[in-house]
Amino acid sequence: MQQHRPSQVISQGPKQGESRGSRWLRTRKSRPEVKPGSVTGAARAGQRSQRRRLSLRAALAVIGGRAAGALSRRLRLGGGTSIVGLVAQRLYPDIIRHLAAQLEHGCVLITGTNGKTTTSGFLAAILRDAGLRVWRNREGANLLRGVAGALVVRALPNGNLRRAGQAISVFEIDEAVMPQAVRLLQPRAVVFVNLFRDQLDRYGEVESIATLWRQMVKELPETTTLVLNADDPATASLGELARGPVLYFGLEDLTLDLSSQNGQGTPGAYQAVDSRSCVRCGSDYQYSARFYSHMGHYQCPHCGLVRPAPSVRALHVRQDTFDRLRVTVETPLHEGEIVIPLPGLYNVYNALAAITAAQALGISWAPIVSGIEQFKPAFGRGERVQVAGRTLRLLLAKNPTGFNEVLRTLFSEEVPRHVLFVLNDHIADGRDVSWIWDVDFERAKGLVASLTVAGTRAFDLALRLKYAGFAPEEMTIIPSIPLRALQAITGPQPRGRKGRGRIKDQPRQRQAAAAATSAMTTSATEEHTLAPRAAGPSLPGYGLATALDQAIEQTPVGETLFIVPTYTGLLEIHRELERRGLTPHFWEGRD
Repeated sequence: MQQHRPSQVISQGPKQGESRGSRWLRTRKSRPEVKPGSVTGAARAGQRSQRRRLSLRAALAVIGGRAAGALSRRLRLGGGTSIVGLVAQRLYPDIIRHLAAQLEHGCVLITGTNGKTTTSGFLAAILRDAGLRVWRNREGANLLRGVAGALVVRALPNGNLRRAGQAISVFEIDEAVMPQAVRLLQPRAVVFVNLFRDQLDRYGEVESIATLWRQMVKELPETTTLVLNADDPATASLGELARGPVLYFGLEDLTLDLSSQNGQGTPGAYQAVDSRSCVRCGSDYQYSARFYSHMGHYQCPHCGLVRPAPSVRALHVRQDTFDRLRVTVETPLHEGEIVIPLPGLYNVYNALAAITAAQALGISWAPIVSGIEQFKPAFGRGERVQVAGRTLRLLLAKNPTGFNEVLRTLFSEEVPRHVLFVLNDHIADGRDVSWIWDVDFERAKGLVASLTVAGTRAFDLALRLKYAGFAPEEMTIIPSIPLRALQAITGPQPRGRKGRGRIKDQPRQRQAAAAATSAMTTSATEEHTLAPRAAGPSLPGYGLATALDQAIEQTPVGETLFIVPTYTGLLEIHRELERRGLTPHFWEGRD
């Protein structure tokens, strides 16, 4: 016999001899009972209507954001990596939460002062080799609008993620916006690479960010795994506050201790130490080994706080070539050698962070090895470009610790290098450039085959280099604009390709250049040694394009020019290389 649902009983006809009242009672009893507080049909309809409205807003946000990004690229205003998310969030403020909830495999967040982009690149390569589809903000747009943009460009016009969200997302996140990102994205794992002093005019001192992070970690759910740098006391201490699993990574190769290298009597004399005091009692840490800055094996002599034992360890680090490191890595289940195709001890830490995050996600050893070893350098982080028979290497350096480690990497082999430094003071760099006085430029003395100094604060950097022992005639100084401050000494500046119409927009740079020039030309003799060099035969113009031409010209064919810029300097260098057709647009890479 056919079974009827309760709603079907209502349509049945009256039974033989049944009164109208009896029929009403029978049909009334057959209806589902509506209990107090239950969702009525009207409420369900309201929920469906609300979902439709949200889906419509999400669809409008996706269409509007993607159109804005396409227009930005069409008009050559930029890569559209941030404006996509900016417009989408304006149209639907909750677009991140809406799209992130559709990710089948969730997401991983990576934060820290240095190494976010490289670490996220390592982890993405590992996850792909493990067979997962990976989406990330690979262009480095790490504010919330960048995260929104990374999701929106992978969404359909109906407001849903492509392929039903069958992916895992790896997002690098700015240190200061981590709390908001965690609330919106509900990550499976959060990776803290390190914490150094950076952009004091924006972030404040290190403790400001550390306090923000500590509060955020207390609010993380038990399902979120923390991945922490055991060698950085500022990040390792977060593990005490976590409610969920915690995994640590660190170095165990004591030959990397600063005190054991080159017979140094004062280990780390030029290191910028940004985390000195115990988070528990405020006493100074004592180090049994220090690798750079405050990274190392430490303990508090007062309260007994010690470096936590890492579960992923680098037992031995050996340099094959400038950009090839062999690292013996031990995890709870495996031990083996991994080749890291990037230079610098800081990239060993980045690789360890990615390996530990992969362990937290249950990834096996084979894709970890293949992902790390086949990794291609990220935008500006060791990136190679061929031009006119020379090789350009781009090494971002945006704070004292990062710059010190780049210099350590460049000059550890005691081989003379051709170098172009670019120092800018735009908002993304930090307006305050006094941090350059904490950089160990003395390490490079006598090891520079050619030296070009450029950027909006080129003269500030030239002054710092002068105090580091570089003679004015060793430097080619190319400012970003024609400097009125120098015209009284050298006469009118020749015009370069990129400077037209920019003088009125740069009053702060002119004032800074005037101050720097005054400081560098304190005697009549110096006025005719430093200033003419800045505008003489070695300086045919101004602007970054001219600086790049000069640096390339001073680099012999077959050799490498190392370009060390701050963040906006890196963007400008890349735009110039794109204009010359030497490299694709940085947003054109594919995950």
